[in-house]
Amino acid sequence: MTAVGIDIGTSNTKVVRVEDGVGTVVLNRPTPTGLDALLGVVSAGLRGATAAGPVDAVGIASMAESGYPLDADAAALTPLLSWRDARDDTDIRELARRLGADALFEATGVRPGPKPSLAVWLWLRTRHPDTFAAMRHWAGVADAVHHALTGELRTDHTLAGRTLAYRLPPTNHPLATTFDAALLAEAGLTPARLPQVGLPGEAPARSHRTAWEATGLRTGTPVIVAGHDHQVAAWAAGVRDVGQVADSVGTAEAMLNLVGRVPDRPAVRAQGMSVVRTVDGDTEALLAGTGTAGGFLQWLADRHTDGDVSRLLAGTDPADVENDLLARDAWLLPYPAGRQCPAPDPRARVRVVGGQPAHLGLAALEALGYQAQWVIEAQSGLAGHPITGLSLSGHPLHRSPLWPRIRATLARVPATLTAATEPVAIGAALLALERAGLGDGTPLPAAPIAPLPGSPDRYRDRLRAFIASARAA
Repeated sequence: MTAVGIDIGTSNTKVVRVEDGVGTVVLNRPTPTGLDALLGVVSAGLRGATAAGPVDAVGIASMAESGYPLDADAAALTPLLSWRDARDDTDIRELARRLGADALFEATGVRPGPKPSLAVWLWLRTRHPDTFAAMRHWAGVADAVHHALTGELRTDHTLAGRTLAYRLPPTNHPLATTFDAALLAEAGLTPARLPQVGLPGEAPARSHRTAWEATGLRTGTPVIVAGHDHQVAAWAAGVRDVGQVADSVGTAEAMLNLVGRVPDRPAVRAQGMSVVRTVDGDTEALLAGTGTAGGFLQWLADRHTDGDVSRLLAGTDPADVENDLLARDAWLLPYPAGRQCPAPDPRARVRVVGGQPAHLGLAALEALGYQAQWVIEAQSGLAGHPITGLSLSGHPLHRSPLWPRIRATLARVPATLTAATEPVAIGAALLALERAGLGDGTPLPAAPIAPLPGSPDRYRDRLRAFIASARAA
């Protein structure tokens, strides 16, 4: 069977044709901010995919907390309102004060702040009342593409769960198929103005004739919103059991730790993390991340190697790195714009600790490794059990073989790297086939990662020093 996966990321949009589990990248372009331009990019990718032969299903994954206000004709009233945008958070802070930040987190699993969509709607209503008045519907970025292909405004629970307006039920209780009326009312909205929330087991929507004319998709092709990009990558990597951790690395990075049950939601909020349901709709997990992973490498490259990340990382192949260069007494704190978790600190910034690093690219990879391992260990403490395995995925990890090996050394559990460089897009395609009854959800191939020889104890010592310096900064 053949499917197309679409990954609308923060930096780039990818379209991949997947035949018998093997993906071929058809298109990889910068993600436009205008909806018409985005639909043009997606249509070009679909035309390229369908030109190679018929397609049996389409899956769309995307970044969360990003979307468009749509008018009565489904035209976007603004450019993409993204999770990365800086905007005034007065309204969401007032809502959190009035309703209680812990109460909001208990209800949704999401920390009140400027990123969730509820904060965007409050901001629109207060700061841009004309736009808010003209808004007939809100569509997340994946939802808008789904609407263009099928005529149905639908989202996935993993994306709805990042909005602060979708209720997260107690453990073992079913998810809702609509956004929460009471939370929406705080922003002057109703569930009818938001997408329907898709759940596992529901029949996919079908592409309409207009989509065939624009993209070459056969009319009636199953189309799904596969979900939040990091969650889709985790599912594709086979992270589906309690104790496993998926680390999905792109411009940003997300660690999804499957825990089964979260005993203390307020404690999770205090650490800057979220509670979510995984792709299956049943398993609870802790979601934590950083706004910069590949983005931190680009930040350094922009300042030191004329924007060339490959130059920054030159000489970091494990065969080229002397053992005494690893886990040295100098390290970086990788926070260009604050630390989201653990121990949230919006004032945290990039710092050099302990003297100038011998190799900036190596120090950057180690800093990202320390930060990610700190997150995972904090998650394990909240869950009350250790992790059993670490699955790494994402294109940036393939830029330097040393990066995943640092991660495996710090993790001290079996670690794997998903072979596919576009796991989100391929995962979206495979999930579309499964939900259309055309596939079995077999995970993507992954290779075991060998820890670096002779350095685990040194890395553990440096991890403790890194955490202490980050807390003290």
